[in-house]
Amino acid sequence: MTDLLLANVRPDAKESADILIRGGKIAAIGRDLNRPEGVPVVDGQGTIAIAPFVEAHVHLDKILWGLPWHSINVPPSLRAMIDNEVAIRKDLPWGVPERAGNLMRRCVEMGSTHIRSHVDISTGYKLDNLHGVLEAWEKVKHAVGLELVAFPQTGLMIDPGTAELMEAALDEGASVIGGIDPATIDADPKGHLDTIFGIASRKGAKIDIHLHEPGELGLFELGMIAERTRALGMQGRVVVSHAFCLGDSPAHKVQRMIDVLAEAGIGIISAVPGEIGFPPMFELAARGVRCAVASDSLRDTWNPHGDGDMLDRCWLLAYRTHCRTDAELLRALDMGTRRGADLLGLEGYGLEVGCEGSLVLIAGENRAQILVDRPPRALVVKRGRVVAADNQWIDGGAP
Repeated sequence: MTDLLLANVRPDAKESADILIRGGKIAAIGRDLNRPEGVPVVDGQGTIAIAPFVEAHVHLDKILWGLPWHSINVPPSLRAMIDNEVAIRKDLPWGVPERAGNLMRRCVEMGSTHIRSHVDISTGYKLDNLHGVLEAWEKVKHAVGLELVAFPQTGLMIDPGTAELMEAALDEGASVIGGIDPATIDADPKGHLDTIFGIASRKGAKIDIHLHEPGELGLFELGMIAERTRALGMQGRVVVSHAFCLGDSPAHKVQRMIDVLAEAGIGIISAVPGEIGFPPMFELAARGVRCAVASDSLRDTWNPHGDGDMLDRCWLLAYRTHCRTDAELLRALDMGTRRGADLLGLEGYGLEVGCEGSLVLIAGENRAQILVDRPPRALVVKRGRVVAADNQWIDGGAP
């Protein structure tokens, strides 16, 4: 943790002020603050200061960022895509630590200072992916917080021993138990969900389940997830990622399910996919469901798109949902900042005195305009340390 005075910035695009960070926390915000001796001063030159972006769902172990261009050959089914990825990853020239480190640095360059990443756990991978991501994080943990999900990508019930490895992962750095399409992948939704919730309940872990399954099947499984969440008193600790069924089902059924999710305290994360219906994010938020956008799969064997820029992801949400007014644009921006922090339960997030001294400076007129134009990140600060400037990583961070 370091001290820093950011002079001449506009917190949340309001009037010019100084922001003083002491001991890694925001100590004061105001005009013409006294400059304590020995505290570095950075002239913000009138840039807008916002709380950092939150990357709430990405796959650091799958990333090909930094490698030569990988042509995508997408197989016709989810199972085939999973198997295709497993085969390709065996022959990559870089290991998980190099690839994961590349993406974490990129996320920081673009203003994200907290990441939740799913890491594949299986009897084939064992805990290697988890250990590789943690190794990469050791070199960048001054710049970005990390939360890891033990993720049974290749199957749970169909791969005996995976459940035990997922539980072991919670003792070696993971804090969230993942799941994936209980009916399609494992053909055993009850067994899959009972196993996931059983581990989480025993270990006091959170849950984050990939649910790609559409329509009636997806809604049925959301109901099963909500039932277990309530029964185990896990309200506020369960997230469902993707939840395509909320974007492709009849409106009256979606409305009923939103009530169920709100009552059970289940959060929803969407990557705003291009070809698939996605959950009605703003309606979810208005009705009390915690929700956020995230990158998910990017620059890997699944998807060539994406660059770790959460401002781009917020813009994509705004574009896909026809946001036009300033108020609508700001709601989209919130989905990659404040709402992401709320969904992950980040303590000390924000731009108020007492919050963590982490923020992003962006040149622009106002927050709606920076969402539309997506300017470079002039400065990224993590706990009082400058960790990136002009979209470029600062090795070791600058005092």
